[in-house]
Amino acid sequence: MKTPSEEKDVTYEDAECDYYRAGTCQSCSLLGITSGSRLKTKIEHLHSTLRNADVYPLRIHDAVTVSHPWQSRHKVKMSVGGSVHSPIIGITRQDRSTHELVDCSLSPTPIRELLRHLRGVISARKLIPYDIEARIGELKHVIIITTHDNRSGIVRFVLRSPVLIPTIQEEVQTLQKLFPWVTVVSCNIQPLPAAILEGPDEVPLTENRLIREQLGPLSLYFSSQSFMQVTPSIAQQLYQTAATLAKEAKPKLLLDLFCGVGGFSLSAAPHCQRVLGIELSPQAIKCAQLSARDQGLSHLEFIAADVDRYLQMRSDLAPDIVTVNPPRRGLSEATCAYLSRALPERIIYSSCNPETFGRDVRSLSADYELVGLWPFDMFPMTHHWEVLGLLVRRVQ
Repeated sequence: MKTPSEEKDVTYEDAECDYYRAGTCQSCSLLGITSGSRLKTKIEHLHSTLRNADVYPLRIHDAVTVSHPWQSRHKVKMSVGGSVHSPIIGITRQDRSTHELVDCSLSPTPIRELLRHLRGVISARKLIPYDIEARIGELKHVIIITTHDNRSGIVRFVLRSPVLIPTIQEEVQTLQKLFPWVTVVSCNIQPLPAAILEGPDEVPLTENRLIREQLGPLSLYFSSQSFMQVTPSIAQQLYQTAATLAKEAKPKLLLDLFCGVGGFSLSAAPHCQRVLGIELSPQAIKCAQLSARDQGLSHLEFIAADVDRYLQMRSDLAPDIVTVNPPRRGLSEATCAYLSRALPERIIYSSCNPETFGRDVRSLSADYELVGLWPFDMFPMTHHWEVLGLLVRRVQ
């Protein structure tokens, strides 16, 4: 395996990984494709997925990719297994065994250094790893987020119960001294013996509760539980493309559904008379409101609400453009039905799942034509894409 400094020059076609070769982790599925045809294979896979959904955009734009995939991913979710004396931080397989993955090449160097340090903390502080089979132990996962420049970040410990919180609290000062970029530390409580990454209860352990990310002209706040696009360089171009599409339409009202911390709303704001963002997470809405307030954008409004319920109550809304960025499961029937009733001029649809994207585009095809699709390589070295589609209302 190359050193972190050498990895920065590795291309898609040159990339290699000892973890993949050993069978420890197969997540970077493109490593199994012959060098020289990896990116081509990934693009062909997307086209095949769209054809299978019977979706044919008028134009598929060139894929936006990373030149050098290693160290590009700024959010990691690691399982914790093994024992106090020999902890394992990495990936849990279907057979429920956990395997070491602290030196994953996708992770920036600061994250790897922190993960190595945490192995020692687990042993020294007796943070008992959770045993899936026996359903005993406390520490289930470690989640780490860094900004694009690795100057600020969030560390989260996912626990079965609150019992370890005082012990982890005692470690925070040392952690921040050794790793000054660690701005926020928190514990998440997930008591269920189920394949659920995190629970609803978040316990902050630092005075700072937010980090700030600057993606070109776009400034965003993130809290511990905020959704974050994992590859910042690609996220920046995703938001800029959506903003350009909004600028072309000059909408009076842009309705941003599943708005999260406001990435699409804030990007499009200079080109809209009014922007309304709807998101279920109150924490994400607070981040979006803070970003808008910092930038003096008084024509933006963010509301914490369930999207389907809000749309049912607000039949009076008449947006010119609707942006949607739903979870992997895609849009609900109720949301699709709303779009067919409201009939905005344009729908800008961002999706991390081309299969459900295709399904939803088909359900809207009577009223809308998919005139453009932009593939974004948000998940380098895998077959997964973030796609951005522009749907334009058909002339009746």
